Amino acid sequence: MTEEERLSDQVLDIFVYAPIGLALEARELIPKLADRGRGQVALTRLAGKVAGQRGQGEARKFLDQLIETVGTVLAGEAGDPPITDEALLDLTDDAHDLPIADYDGLSAPQLLPFLPPLNSDELDTVLRYEQSHRSRATVINRIRQLQS
Repeated sequence: MTEEERLSDQVLDIFVYAPIGLALEARELIPKLADRGRGQVALTRLAGKVAGQRGQGEARKFLDQLIETVGTVLAGEAGDPPITDEALLDLTDDAHDLPIADYDGLSAPQLLPFLPPLNSDELDTVLRYEQSHRSRATVINRIRQLQS
């Protein structure tokens, strides 16, 4: 069989025989295809619902942490003096005022070795910045240990 004959057979299959076969089998195929489609849509909807509920739970946790952090900062933590207007302005300090280079680019474990050499004022600056930005418990607790 030549290339042209194979090509013409394929064209006949696609444009003549397949549509005729589909027309003859449509009565049985369409309900099966519809059921399969319904099942896929139901599965997709269920997956979307689960993902939405999980996302809502994660958002709720984040919001609770944010509210707790804001409350802590505004009320002053145990042993910390209350936040004054001047201290509130200090909370907006940029990272370039910190005694640790590339502070925002460091993870908590990477940051911990830089804390012990800092003096009291520098530790206060880092503490205020950390509380007003990422509020990582590991960093805050280590600073408090060093301050005591």
